[in-house]
Amino acid sequence: MNGDLFFKCVLILFSVCFLNSEASERSFDTIPKTTVFIAGDDAIDSYRIPTFITSKKGTLLVFAEARKISSTDKTPTDIALKRSEDNGKSWSEIQILTDSGDDAFMDPVALVDKVTGRLFLFTTLWPSDDHSKLKNTAWVIISDDDGLSWSKPRHITKDIVAPNHYIGGFGPGAGIQMHGDRFKNRLIVPTRQSDGQISKNRTVFSDDHGETWNVGSSAPDGGEYQIAESPHNILRYNLRAGKGKRTVSVSEDGGVSWSASHIDFRLQSSVDYGGCQGSMLGIDTMLFYVGPAGGLGSANNEDRQNLFIYRSLNGGETWENDYLLYDKSAGYSCITQLSDGRLAIVFETSDSDGFPKMTPGNRPPGWMRLDVMILPKRITDKKTWF
Repeated sequence: MNGDLFFKCVLILFSVCFLNSEASERSFDTIPKTTVFIAGDDAIDSYRIPTFITSKKGTLLVFAEARKISSTDKTPTDIALKRSEDNGKSWSEIQILTDSGDDAFMDPVALVDKVTGRLFLFTTLWPSDDHSKLKNTAWVIISDDDGLSWSKPRHITKDIVAPNHYIGGFGPGAGIQMHGDRFKNRLIVPTRQSDGQISKNRTVFSDDHGETWNVGSSAPDGGEYQIAESPHNILRYNLRAGKGKRTVSVSEDGGVSWSASHIDFRLQSSVDYGGCQGSMLGIDTMLFYVGPAGGLGSANNEDRQNLFIYRSLNGGETWENDYLLYDKSAGYSCITQLSDGRLAIVFETSDSDGFPKMTPGNRPPGWMRLDVMILPKRITDKKTWF
């Protein structure tokens, strides 16, 4: 048995054991879910890579890559948005925020300033004729009316990319606003930047509500990652580090620099395609991680399935709780806190045991959805769980 297959068997055994545990008696089928986007709707081939925020007014906003003609990365792609003013029960008509032509706007990262109410959407433009990153550009789109209308995309590459570097992408996931007294209201955006050969992550931050931006030093790792503040004044990132691995690091200076990283072996992750993006949210000393633990997959299906949530009561030093949220296909995700204190998660999903692998004709309309799941309020109470 090769190493990857052995690891998959361990993951699926872990999931089966969990389903047979006492905790599984509280069925995840009772957790409310609504579908926001589905492949094929509005003449869009596929919707992927969601980012999710709660506005100052309490409106929920889900953004996603609208891959117009194919589910493949870097094909013609725009950024789509839907809003909910009733905590995810219903969703608006689609808004398309960009006009890419044959190029690809990718890796959207949304951010809300809870002081001013301004909403930001960051994205990277990949030109159709060059996928080397050397011609990539960074853009921001802004709303000052709770997401009802948006500015035209503004080119910000020179503002947020380190000298002699290139933008590889944002996040993906969401940006955050810090709460601790040392860096109160600092806006934090995760970026991936390359010197042309090596890619490293860098925090982009603003202390004047997004009027100007500063670029932090390179982190020890490069790859898809999320940043959360937990506890106050401490930033932690969680990174997709390869097959089944999650890498973590800490910043004590508001994202300017990062500690040496290490693998968090407690967090499970899928193996196919070098793992999968995961999402995080910090609420003071509570830290939440959401991602697919993986499964066996098959010749025709990926192993991205079994969406878990983990909770730490000490800012990610240890993980005290985990819970299986959904046992079918599960991919990229993003987590936000509603104005009433509950947590909401948007995630890539379908009703199959793993998404169909990317082969010609194997991804028909409806092959993937973006669903929003609203979790019980008690999981943000340190004394309770599911």
